[in-house]
Amino acid sequence: LLFIVILTILAVVFATIWVQIGGLSADDVSRQLIDAGMQVPGWRRRRSSISMILGRYIPIMTVIGGIFVGFIAGSTQILGVFGGGIGILLTIDILMQYYQLLMREQIEEIYPSISRVLRV
Repeated sequence: LLFIVILTILAVVFATIWVQIGGLSADDVSRQLIDAGMQVPGWRRRRSSISMILGRYIPIMTVIGGIFVGFIAGSTQILGVFGGGIGILLTIDILMQYYQLLMREQIEEIYPSISRVLRV
């Protein structure tokens, strides 16, 4: 149980650091949205207002995601699931990347003008 708790805490810390370093914070995403010419309906097209909206969700989802990843990795390591916890997470991550790549290519074929937004 202690192993799961420690791994979950470390996953949350890593997720938080990853969001800040990887350019996924509310400020960075709001800048990317404005540079792409997008805005939130009903709000002014200012970086501060979009950042405020995204700031409500991004930190919470970062922590929740870190908790899920840490719990899944820790519990599968302890239970001895086939392939191990890290193997399962790696498989899911690879499948998600393939799915995102396929969806991006499909959107670019259907809407060629959106391809410049997706290349950010």
